[in-house]
Amino acid sequence: MPLYDEICSEFGFSKQADRASARLLASIIGDKGRGSMESMRRGFPKQVLLCGGSRSLADELSSIVFDGFVVAADGATTTLLESGFKVDMIVTDLDGIVEDQIDQNSKGTTVFLHAHGDNQSAIRRHADKFAGPLVGTCQSVPPPQLYNFGGFTDGDRAACICAELDVAEILLAGFDFENPSKKTGRDVEIKRRKLAWARRILDMLRQDGMRIISASELPR
Repeated sequence: MPLYDEICSEFGFSKQADRASARLLASIIGDKGRGSMESMRRGFPKQVLLCGGSRSLADELSSIVFDGFVVAADGATTTLLESGFKVDMIVTDLDGIVEDQIDQNSKGTTVFLHAHGDNQSAIRRHADKFAGPLVGTCQSVPPPQLYNFGGFTDGDRAACICAELDVAEILLAGFDFENPSKKTGRDVEIKRRKLAWARRILDMLRQDGMRIISASELPR
């Protein structure tokens, strides 16, 4: 929570809006997340491939040989599917191609759906469409139906979730902390500052003992 306070101060986020979004998501998904979270805790792998949404992801995936558990940070879902990878877990704030995420969820992929002050309209449009295993998350003090595992951006939040699930090693692909992907209506400089926070949080996980390396270090 001290990190959350720093982030809100730096970016001018409304804690009240964050809480309202969390309550909205909780009202839609109810207690569904409890069962989904318990299922994830049972037999979760010790190593995962975590993919972010950088422009380099498709090229990186073309040279990666990996048949283990794959985690997608939001928009990386679509690139992974287009590259022929099976997606086992999605962490999203509904900023990517949501239809792909809903489709994968209907096939059994667990989705961690995040509520924050800026995505209430997306939650209203899409949250009730996730028919498969679903866990709700937020960045404020969570209502009983949601979780706060830490993290800020989809990518580092996914790493925090994996830490909660006792992962020992995370292989990163599609993470470019210096050159954020451009999105219509989004300030690239703000995105770059957000990625600096993502790097900081990943470094904190490393300091706690998690092994986090580039997937390019895998044998080919």
